[in-house]
Amino acid sequence: MTRKRSPKRKPVRKSSPSPKKASANRERIYRVVMVLIPVLFFVGLELFLRAIGYGVDLGIFKTFKAAPTHYIINPELGKRYFPNLKVQPGIAETDAIIKIRPPNNYRIFVLGGSTAAGYPYMYNGSFSSILKVILREYYPDRHIEVLNLAMPAVSSYAVRDLARSIDDFTKPELALIYAGHNEFYGALAVASVESIGRSRTLVNLYLSLLHYKTFQLLSDGIAAVRKWIGSVQDVEEAPATLMERLARDRHVAYGSPLYHQALEIYRQNLIDAIRFCREKGIRVMLATVVSNVHDQPPFVDVFSDTTRREEWQQHFRMAQQHVQARDYQAALHALVRCQEIDSLPASQYYLQGKIYEARGDTLAAYRAFYRAKDFDGLRFRASEDLNRIIREVGTAEGVPVVPVKEAFEAHSPGHLPGNNLMLEHLHPNLEGYILMAETFAREIIERRWIGEPRAPALPDSVWRSKVAVTPVDLAAARIRIAYLMSGWPFRDGSPPPPEAFTLPNPTEEERLALRFWHNQITWEQMHVFAAQYYINQEQWDKAEQECRALILATPTNPSPYELLSRILVRRQKYEQAIAALQEWLKMENLMGHYIVSQYAYKAIGSMYVHLKRPREAIPYLQRAVELSPNDVASRFTLAQAYALAEEYRQALSLVQEVLRAKPNHPGAAELAAYIRAHLQQRSPQKTP
Repeated sequence: MTRKRSPKRKPVRKSSPSPKKASANRERIYRVVMVLIPVLFFVGLELFLRAIGYGVDLGIFKTFKAAPTHYIINPELGKRYFPNLKVQPGIAETDAIIKIRPPNNYRIFVLGGSTAAGYPYMYNGSFSSILKVILREYYPDRHIEVLNLAMPAVSSYAVRDLARSIDDFTKPELALIYAGHNEFYGALAVASVESIGRSRTLVNLYLSLLHYKTFQLLSDGIAAVRKWIGSVQDVEEAPATLMERLARDRHVAYGSPLYHQALEIYRQNLIDAIRFCREKGIRVMLATVVSNVHDQPPFVDVFSDTTRREEWQQHFRMAQQHVQARDYQAALHALVRCQEIDSLPASQYYLQGKIYEARGDTLAAYRAFYRAKDFDGLRFRASEDLNRIIREVGTAEGVPVVPVKEAFEAHSPGHLPGNNLMLEHLHPNLEGYILMAETFAREIIERRWIGEPRAPALPDSVWRSKVAVTPVDLAAARIRIAYLMSGWPFRDGSPPPPEAFTLPNPTEEERLALRFWHNQITWEQMHVFAAQYYINQEQWDKAEQECRALILATPTNPSPYELLSRILVRRQKYEQAIAALQEWLKMENLMGHYIVSQYAYKAIGSMYVHLKRPREAIPYLQRAVELSPNDVASRFTLAQAYALAEEYRQALSLVQEVLRAKPNHPGAAELAAYIRAHLQQRSPQKTP
């Protein structure tokens, strides 16, 4: 049977692409390559710059070298906001948060400017530190952290930027925002030397790009060129306060286009900050802002372009003369004429407030003083329009508004905050910061956001003694304020260079504070030296206070706990000494025993032995021996504890080890004889 041959198939030729199609493909590849080349270049440049460590790390946190279980605020953080002056504003350098949070942790962040930062006290004198003290008394079973991210001279751009930058790993349960005084002259604000433009979109884009090393390289290059051609004044070398460097001769009239632009930027930045926090599950509290209304005259009068200034000044001088003669009606009449000529100058309203106050018309005085503050052409104090915006944003976004301004008014004569609670134009004194902390604490506690407090209300005395602001802190604050007010706008001219600034006939506390202010010693060293000075002078209460200040600010350092316990033992306050060291041991446990204080275990055990409480002493002394097996003294004290507990065989074994290691150890031979005597007394009872 023959097979049928299948017909041969002709091979199918693949048609070659047309010249037009090949050209189009090549063009597409060319375009992709042309796009990729700059992308790959900048990606490669960015990776290279990161590899060589170029630029500045502008992240919020850094690992705390002294206690790697914690984060501290990045000292470079403030450089984000000062591109021109290269200013590095102070941060809360002792504030720290734990990396691995315990279940009972509750974390709060504070955002804002210099008042929120606690200027001029900072550290334990800030409202955030005082708030922490109060909340810990109300919630003793919670691990309360209050971290202050506020910085002097920053505007709401910084508040928005920091709210955006908070990550899920470190985020708090609550953010407190107290900001508004720096909306004109603060970093990146519309009337500031540190402005990079009045476009809010541009400024926020700039802040986003700052984290790229390539952008930092570009910025540094532009700054170098501008400095080389002389387009940037080298203001950072001038002996001037930060206020002067940011704002001199930059007056903003009430109701001007620039004024309204600043208000709108503030509103939108607040809204963004709240929404960034909400997206991350962070609650927010805003607060009304307060300043010195009663005792701070307006810095600058602004006149309209059409004002007959000489005529206005003539009537204003007449009003001043009538006030001196106590002819208040004539003075008010002259001021009405001033306002008819020009409604902008703030001084006329301030004088009007003084007149109404003298006549006992508190409501009219209140309105006049606030109008004077609002019309001040040098806008270092937030106008009431900003407080209006705070309330409107709080209502619209469903965010509580803490009545800080209202609390200050309630504690001021005539409801006009002045030198009773203020140091100068807007920074509270210590009582003011305490009031501020109380006001925030009340809102937090009443809302039960942390949980049920141990009591609805506690006496102030429970927590006031723990605020821990000491004489050296007060001296440092006085120095800061004295320097601030030694130049413009409080006085004509600039202050002396900081290193040349001093005080006449300084006390020991002021000498230490000056050394700290001149950056010769750290804040911690200032307090350690103060404590040692008081110890040498046998001023024990003050020495204790210095130690407690260090413990509050630097709780991860065992040294102040140990020094405090030594002072208390010397004063025979054994229970307090034990409590201080047990507080450290709680922190040690929280830190996973990364830092261990053998002294704490040994000292607690020794004090319990001294108090004839051997059962409580034994666990501490056992731990002390474990930590330092060659410490003969700890072993001997443990032997004493066992002997007091009538566990004589363990006691004898330990004291024999002591005698082998150190035959002449004081009291060891006597203790051994005492133990053997008791064992011999017991042995007949055990003999049948």
